[in-house]
Amino acid sequence: MKTLCLILSAILASTTTCAIAADADARRDVVLRAQLARPYPPDGCWHYEDLALAAYWLNERTADADKAILSEREKEFPASLKDGSFHWHAYILERIYFLFGRASKHFPGRMSTEAEAALLDMLWQWAEPRCRLEMTLPERDWWTWGSENHHAQAWASFWGAAQIFAQHAGYKDRRYADGTTPAQMAAAFNGYFKRFARERAAKGLLVECNSGYNKYTLGGWYNLADFADDPVLRRRFAMLLDLFWADWAIEQINGVRGGSRHRCYPGTDSTAGSSMDGLAWFHFGLGREKSQHPSHMCAATTFWRPSRVVTDLALDVAGRGVYEYLSRRPGLAQPRKEDAPLPNYVNDPKHPFFVAQGLYPLRPDGGGLLRYSYCTPDFVIGTSIVEARPKEDWTAINSQNRWEGVIFAGHPTARIFTQPLTPKRGSVYNAHWSVQKRGVLIVQRLKTSNAKGQRIWFDGALRRVERDGWVFAEAPQAFAAVRVMDGKTEWEPDTMDQHRKKKGATDAGEWLKCVDEFSPVIIEVARKSDCKDLGAFQDAILANPLKWENRRLDYTSRLNKTVLTLFADYSRPPMVDGQPVNYAPRKVYDSPLIQSAFGSGVVTIRKGDRKLVLDFDAE
Repeated sequence: MKTLCLILSAILASTTTCAIAADADARRDVVLRAQLARPYPPDGCWHYEDLALAAYWLNERTADADKAILSEREKEFPASLKDGSFHWHAYILERIYFLFGRASKHFPGRMSTEAEAALLDMLWQWAEPRCRLEMTLPERDWWTWGSENHHAQAWASFWGAAQIFAQHAGYKDRRYADGTTPAQMAAAFNGYFKRFARERAAKGLLVECNSGYNKYTLGGWYNLADFADDPVLRRRFAMLLDLFWADWAIEQINGVRGGSRHRCYPGTDSTAGSSMDGLAWFHFGLGREKSQHPSHMCAATTFWRPSRVVTDLALDVAGRGVYEYLSRRPGLAQPRKEDAPLPNYVNDPKHPFFVAQGLYPLRPDGGGLLRYSYCTPDFVIGTSIVEARPKEDWTAINSQNRWEGVIFAGHPTARIFTQPLTPKRGSVYNAHWSVQKRGVLIVQRLKTSNAKGQRIWFDGALRRVERDGWVFAEAPQAFAAVRVMDGKTEWEPDTMDQHRKKKGATDAGEWLKCVDEFSPVIIEVARKSDCKDLGAFQDAILANPLKWENRRLDYTSRLNKTVLTLFADYSRPPMVDGQPVNYAPRKVYDSPLIQSAFGSGVVTIRKGDRKLVLDFDAE
């Protein structure tokens, strides 16, 4: 009988997996048909790439796909080569080649010989003078060019081009500008990305954590998981995608990811947006539907599928339960000796990228940043708990536009978060430090930041009540309370000047402005199942012990069973229940669902009886 139950269970699991895969295939085809009918965007390189990808995949209008590749080569490529933007397109063209070129293992010969030659010529013109063997040196594994997503697109494209050239009769005997052969370059980039996958998995994944830019970073990851001939490399990137999506899944509710964000721009990105929602729809049916954005097309056409446990984590929010998720993330800049200048990737003839992007060497040992999220089926609240450091200690791609706050179930934009004013030029860096335990968070502006002002966003979907210095809010399934400790507050409407390059109407909601921009701000959240009603929640919050003397704030939350202490003069690290925050704990991922020791290379993902061990050390 037991054997029969096991067999039936295995059959059910297999059937579920097949159904999920079939659903993903259907979602892909819906979008590819839309691309074929009306490619997005209406012009430019992406227009041609999306048309070609859809036509070749569906095996319809392939002559138009050939024309699209030829048109990109003639009309758009020279400008993208000159302005340094071609790395946004190279990995997509490589996907087209891997899928539809004459040597393809998937759909060989759908692309014409003429179109294939034009595609290869674009890749060679771009890669030959720019790609350098020194870019793959192990001591540079934590160097990032431009930004994390720029680097990911460019380096993955260098990898893909080298794999193609090393196997192609017309290119394998050529040499890059540094004298390296395609075979040598392909092997070096294979080694680089094997190390890359292991290092990122072992030390906190992405610098641009929970950012809208992640969709660009993952494009090349899908190529590596789909097309790498090296089995170790291919397996490591399949595992890295599982880890990325598990990390995403356990902080999201209905496709909206909670927790702190890095590089989250003011405006709609902050007030209504959610990172990865368009890509998540292809894998899980969650988030923004039917996106034709070019950055989503690798996810749409990948052969990779999330593991069953990852899919379960994404779809069964209630079954995940209530838990804390602590994780270490990279971000601190690697100290540099003055006598050891970095390569000039801007205008040095040896590194002709042409784009004036910075080079960010990151500290591989991490430290200084503990990302904390408290996840329930009704809300997710989170922050990046950072040391009170000068902004120069951080790489700009980590400290730019950090977002701290809470999202609520039951409404896609229901959220509360802190955010300084938007500068007239540029972005805010290193704006806050904070401390959190379960559903209570204290945030304060840092004087070492370039930020100005302090405000708290309340989404229009929340019902508000003010009482005794607190602002209380009711969400569909939770209650929230906000207290500004110092000075007066004023309500301000949202305005267009707070929206970065966004046109049209502002989002529904209001700002609570802190007259004293350096005042600590308390945000506490509770599930409705833990309180009788909004009045009972208010009474509980107002009864909490609160002491604010000599720039020291002590706040006791009885609902969350914790005492938080913040030293508003930055003299000491914050404390949780009398103990100073440990910014570099032993574990890099610490939750009931994802576990790993920092630097170990072995990550365990689990839910219920399901368990997935990702071993990035296995050869």
